Amino acid sequence: MSISTVPAVIDELVRRTRLVLPEVQVLDGGPHRDTEPDVICIGFQIPPGAPSVEDTRTRQQLATSPDREQYEITSLASSWRGEQHDAKAVRDRVYEMIDALAAELERDQRLGGLVNRARLSTGALAQEQTSKGATATVRFVISVDAFTR
Repeated sequence: MSISTVPAVIDELVRRTRLVLPEVQVLDGGPHRDTEPDVICIGFQIPPGAPSVEDTRTRQQLATSPDREQYEITSLASSWRGEQHDAKAVRDRVYEMIDALAAELERDQRLGGLVNRARLSTGALAQEQTSKGATATVRFVISVDAFTR
């Protein structure tokens, strides 16, 4: 029995994201210096050092266990195309990546029985034109409802 499903769920989200997006660099946690042009970070901290997951556990009625657990996993998807300054191309690509992950979560919201439900719940787009090209980054949240084991 575990106090939280968070570690297993993050592992499963990383695994599934790598399966549906094999051409994308998928990181467990925040990015490092050597990121690929297309990257997804599951469990990303904004700002660095801040929590990437915040959860709440509650008892269900008079039961002593299991606890109901609800949490949000902050994540990030980013696309960059080198010296190209085509904002549409990177924006479209970043949303293609998020769409693939969202479709996988819709296909199996229970993550193989780990949780009651996992789904993309919010997102925030940031676009930038830099001297090194256009980038599009989406911070997104995966909301999870589960029972601890």
